[in-house]
Amino acid sequence: MMIVFTVPEDNKAGLAFMTDLYRRYSRLMYTTARRCVSSGQDCEDIVQDAVESLCKKLHTLMDLPAPALPVYIVHTVKNQAKNFIRHQAVIQKHIVEWNGGCLDSREAPLPPLETLVELREDAARLYAVWPRLPEQDQELLYRKYVLGQSNEELAEIFQCRKDNIRVRLTRAKRKAILLMEGDDNHEKTRTLA
Repeated sequence: MMIVFTVPEDNKAGLAFMTDLYRRYSRLMYTTARRCVSSGQDCEDIVQDAVESLCKKLHTLMDLPAPALPVYIVHTVKNQAKNFIRHQAVIQKHIVEWNGGCLDSREAPLPPLETLVELREDAARLYAVWPRLPEQDQELLYRKYVLGQSNEELAEIFQCRKDNIRVRLTRAKRKAILLMEGDDNHEKTRTLA
């Protein structure tokens, strides 16, 4: 891997110092990084970040006594490794993988197949009764459960208190459930006749 030194071009002494420092301590840097992560690519990323950090502290490094230099370098690499690991953890929280044609998050495994079938049937029944719901209930349910708007946002849109939104949502859901159950009863009586 090629390491990039971020030292101004006109600072030839600084560039020579960093080049020599890297030649002498690169093995120490990689060994320190390898103790923190297992991937070779991650190791190289950490060392590059450490070198960039060291370049920013060039004047401090040049003033350090020789015995203190390796200790300073090890601490810099360890700090970069901690930052790298913390950043990777944040990234992993937000990753959604494509597996076998469906999206699933590592945090939320798919529910059992029976549950998915029931959800699909409920969605089909809701779709069938949707036009029979009052327009205001349709809009409220759509904004809450499809657009994901908060109760505060809904209260502002419908010009009422947040507590009223909860009551309206409960009533709208109850109406939808009654219509869905009524359709089930209607279907059952139609098939019995």
